[in-house]
Amino acid sequence: MRSILTLIMICLLFPCVAVKANSANEEQVVSATPSKQKKNSQTAKKDRNDDREDLDFSGTGRPGQQTAGESRGSCANAAKPLEALLPVSNSGKTVSAHPSFWVYLPETSQQTNQIEFVIQNEAREDIWRSPKLNAKPGYQNFTLPETEPPLEIGQWYRWYVKVYCDAQVASTQYVQGWIERIPLTSKLYLELQQSLQKSYLTYGNHRIWYDAINQLLSLYQNNPESLTLEQDWQALIRAKGVQLHQLPTISGSRVSNN
Repeated sequence: MRSILTLIMICLLFPCVAVKANSANEEQVVSATPSKQKKNSQTAKKDRNDDREDLDFSGTGRPGQQTAGESRGSCANAAKPLEALLPVSNSGKTVSAHPSFWVYLPETSQQTNQIEFVIQNEAREDIWRSPKLNAKPGYQNFTLPETEPPLEIGQWYRWYVKVYCDAQVASTQYVQGWIERIPLTSKLYLELQQSLQKSYLTYGNHRIWYDAINQLLSLYQNNPESLTLEQDWQALIRAKGVQLHQLPTISGSRVSNN
């Protein structure tokens, strides 16, 4: 009789143990699921933004002029001023020996606008001065010609763009900024080789302003309908240390080279 009771008790006890064990396993699975979901979400987010870090172009400023200030002559009647595509510091870096510089020229009623680009060393001696060119509304690029001596590594240079609003030389407005050429490191070179299609993001992640903006706008010229380029452009002009968010979208503006 006692053995029968013992057997009954064992049979009654085992299902409870099994149920308890199953409950513990289910609880372990449930508790692990949110963590796994969070990890998958973080991975997906990383995949979407694996090339773009938090861009930061803040730094010590130099005397410059991002937006044309007081204008002379008929330039004073312009509804919107000329604007240099520069960080708030009025300065930036490049690894290029013959870099490019960008400005935004708004639409104007003047028909005889001409524009001039000048780059100087720190002693204010001309390195190169362009001939006067026809001013084209929109984003406009100026490049130090390959026929000119390259910028020296570790040296700062001042540049400015001047607009002549009519035939009178006295009628002008201008913007100016600074540029320093830095060496192309082996680390940066390898990163650029791995991201040829988005080299502007690599430059941006290394805080190399002039090459980042030049690569992005140059790519846009060949892909004017690219939503990705427009999004990356917005990230660049809204980066820390940059206040260019009031500029028109590149998809709605002319982009040209000189």
